[in-house]
Amino acid sequence: MVCAVENNRKIAGLLRQIAALLEEQGVAFKPAAYRRAAKELEDLPQDISAYKGLKELEDLPGIGESIAKKIQEYLKTGRIAALDKLLAAQGGIPPALMEVEGLGPKRARQLNAELGIQSVADLIKAAEGGKLNGLPGFSETMQTKILENARRVGERMRRFPRAELVDDVEKLLNKIRSVPGVEKCEVAGSFRRGKETVGDIDVLVVTNSAQKVSDAIAELPIVRDVVAHGDKKLSFDLKSGLRQDSGRQAGIRVDVRLVLRDQWGAAFLYFTGSKEHNIALRKRAIQRGWKLNEYGLFEGEKVIASREEKDIYDALGLPFSEPKKRTEKLF
Repeated sequence: MVCAVENNRKIAGLLRQIAALLEEQGVAFKPAAYRRAAKELEDLPQDISAYKGLKELEDLPGIGESIAKKIQEYLKTGRIAALDKLLAAQGGIPPALMEVEGLGPKRARQLNAELGIQSVADLIKAAEGGKLNGLPGFSETMQTKILENARRVGERMRRFPRAELVDDVEKLLNKIRSVPGVEKCEVAGSFRRGKETVGDIDVLVVTNSAQKVSDAIAELPIVRDVVAHGDKKLSFDLKSGLRQDSGRQAGIRVDVRLVLRDQWGAAFLYFTGSKEHNIALRKRAIQRGWKLNEYGLFEGEKVIASREEKDIYDALGLPFSEPKKRTEKLF
């Protein structure tokens, strides 16, 4: 029987495979949606099978009807037919390699054909032996990057003790606050909720110059291996505070979200979580005919509250909830 964490990790890996294969076909928008859903699954605090029916799955951030149906299909059958069809249509791609960030179907197919690579373990062994360098389209730099990403496939579910990260998080926030254009910067996510272990670090930044600030943060000396770089989100591994793990250095992933000042409260609430608490708040809003998301609390197009977290709780008729108490319960 697959354990809860493994269940979520496995489905997330399959969704990433779908994203990579759709990207190879030139399909727009969908790859990003599948990758976001994969990340949401990995962040869930409980087994995805605990969410009963399509409605509960669709209430989760990033999970639409199509992806919810695929999750249900996997839980019932152990497979996703749409993925099988994509693999069959493109042919010769070892599914496991689709979990390696940045590899892509074309290169995965090439590695399989030329080096017989079938698994992530095969890929790591080949890259460590320098066998990728020299293949058509592969440079030494690319080989190093692929090796790093392949090693991370097994690291996505790693949790770091919160106590070990306190100093690094404070240094990270101070560095970001020193960037010109940053008006406000705080840590969110499970770290803010005081969880004993943390999978990644979520940071919220207020700025009116999102792209310029994102570019400046990406150049900070604490940043290693930027994997997403835009005017709404910047993701990288934290260089400071690296720890030795299985003989290798591993840095925690940092996700920086960039928002406008008037969006601060809604975004801080949303990216702090927990997911169950956010879902409960959204249900409360729906009962009033409103909509709640990371941009604000809305009645139609009208913004009811968004600037501060407390404004949203007040509008929903709820007492302010301290981050450590934000579970599925509202009272």
